[in-house]
Amino acid sequence: MIGRAGRDRKAVERALDVVQERALHSDRVDWPQAREEVAAAFGDPEALELALFRIVRAAGGPHSGLRGRALAHGAPELPAVRMEGDAAVLTLPACAARDAREYEAAGQKALAGAGAAQWVVDLRGNGGGSMWPMLAVVAPLLRPEPDGAIGAFVDRTGGSTPWRLLGGVLLLGRRPMARAARDSTSGPVAVLIDGATASSGEAVAVAFRGAPDVRSYGSPTLGLSTGTETLPLPGGVVLTVTTSRFADRTGQVHGGRITPDVPSEDPLSMALWDSQGLS
Repeated sequence: MIGRAGRDRKAVERALDVVQERALHSDRVDWPQAREEVAAAFGDPEALELALFRIVRAAGGPHSGLRGRALAHGAPELPAVRMEGDAAVLTLPACAARDAREYEAAGQKALAGAGAAQWVVDLRGNGGGSMWPMLAVVAPLLRPEPDGAIGAFVDRTGGSTPWRLLGGVLLLGRRPMARAARDSTSGPVAVLIDGATASSGEAVAVAFRGAPDVRSYGSPTLGLSTGTETLPLPGGVVLTVTTSRFADRTGQVHGGRITPDVPSEDPLSMALWDSQGLS
């Protein structure tokens, strides 16, 4: 827990500086009062964590919060492909950053062997994690713009940091984030979403928005289509603060729920039926 040493105080103050500067809704917070609340809570770790949670949630919104040390985890759920007639259905689960390499390798291998005329990317139930391994898996289906654009983060001032796919490399601005297959596919792509598609799962859905021969099916996503930054604190505590909204390649800025092109209670069946008219 935090709040018992001088170094903890300095670390918390630095974290609050970042939250005040970058949080998406920083202007909603009375910062002098917030800092007084935090200062008064030092010496009581539980009160301090509660104060920090309230502040970061107010400044960042529902995608922001505070968590403790990560627990041990089991084997990750990995991407898989199955055939439905001449359509390849890629199930894309959530991905923790620690599982990125295994996730990418499994997904790229599965997709490379598919050889389909139609494609379905199933993001239902994908609650997030790291977006870059997910995008690395679906890269052959993304069909980026000539400049590589597939999306962007847009901060509270309107500044944009693009997501690009160029030469088999996924870039955040100019920073390489993941390697991807250079192959590209043809044929219609359906993206399935639901109310449990969230965060980085929504980022993948946004990356397909505006791509040719792509439609989305299902129900609106959870509504966390925002980018976050993590701020580690002493004692294993981590602040997560929302600092940006997702934008698609057309320039539309999201930040809430992603609505499907085709609402459906049975999106897979609808997508398979609909793709016959697109292929």
